[in-house]
Amino acid sequence: MKNSVSSKLPLILVIFLVIAIAVATVLENRYGTHYALQHVYGAWWFVCLWAMLALAGCWLMYKRKMWKQPSVMLLHLSFLVILLGALATYLTSHKGMVHLREGETCRTYWVKNEQGLYTQTEQMPFYLALKKFQILYDADGTTPADYVSHVLIATKEGKEETTISMNNIGRVKGFRIYQTDFDDDLGGSVFTISYDPWGTAITYAGYLLLAISMIWVSVRCRKSDVRCQMSDAEANSSHKSPSLTGEGWGEALNSKLPTILLAVGGIAMASYMVIAICRSPLVPILRSPFLVVHVGTIMLSYILLVVSILRREVLRPAVFLLATGIFLGAVWANVSWGTYWSWDPKESWALITLLVYSVPLHSKSLPWFNSMRNYRIYSLLAFACLLMTYFGVNFLLGGMHSYAG
Repeated sequence: MKNSVSSKLPLILVIFLVIAIAVATVLENRYGTHYALQHVYGAWWFVCLWAMLALAGCWLMYKRKMWKQPSVMLLHLSFLVILLGALATYLTSHKGMVHLREGETCRTYWVKNEQGLYTQTEQMPFYLALKKFQILYDADGTTPADYVSHVLIATKEGKEETTISMNNIGRVKGFRIYQTDFDDDLGGSVFTISYDPWGTAITYAGYLLLAISMIWVSVRCRKSDVRCQMSDAEANSSHKSPSLTGEGWGEALNSKLPTILLAVGGIAMASYMVIAICRSPLVPILRSPFLVVHVGTIMLSYILLVVSILRREVLRPAVFLLATGIFLGAVWANVSWGTYWSWDPKESWALITLLVYSVPLHSKSLPWFNSMRNYRIYSLLAFACLLMTYFGVNFLLGGMHSYAG
């Protein structure tokens, strides 16, 4: 009984986390981002939920003697490192805003109080001056290609002129400066000031470990599949191969038809997103090499998640691709928005989808998923999360990812 409870505790905690995150996205849409951050994402009980999940996962890894499977062990440890980085960011990072007119210099930035208002200031270990702001346009002369601020940064070591624009941040003494907004008369800029001495580095280390472990697990699983196929071939070597003519082709096609239809449906979903992004000129923040890699990886994962309803063997690569797409998006967000995770509704629902689809991969702890019937019932329910992530967020919740339209 105790073993049963310990093996199911991570699932119970995941369910609570999924519900909390989903509710928070609704609260954010109704009451604002600061309300969701204060009452859910930044609340002590939400942090405790993640801590309990990490501890429950560690205990289960010990009970399962996971060190005997080093690739799987590293995979789970990478998530613990990512959570540790998130905790470091939560405890040690600072973020604020600076508004400068051309010719102005300052050494302080505004930070939000408990009510979400910019009423307090913090001092920076350098001076920041705005020399000039300008908008760069495409060849048509009307479509903005980039928003560029030419600034002067002064430290004890000297002065340095640099440009800060979308997807091109300024860095000085552990602080990062991001182009966030500008004045209507083009005579001033708004910058985001971010200071995260530990969290980002730890989280990036977790992303690297995650990439290595996913490749390692995939290679091991591939080798295992090859061995199984060779064993099956040897066992059936005395049997005659089925005919692939006439009725044989028809039976093969009928058996694969549902999978083909699901694949077509997944491709249609992916095409919708590509068309939505490309039908109008890209805003400056989307003009990044991350766009193709991030969106392409996410789209491929969505297609495979749809196919996994009938073809369970593609579930693991689908989840791995989704995880890859999420952390690529996190790196891009850190470059463009000043934080690798902001609990934007699209980010939150992508995380929900990752958590939900990861559950069936743990069939040893959750034998209920050993039944193909149970797995497909769960997959259909999980598909609702995928639809919410793909369509529902755009139409119902909005957020920073709505800029693509």
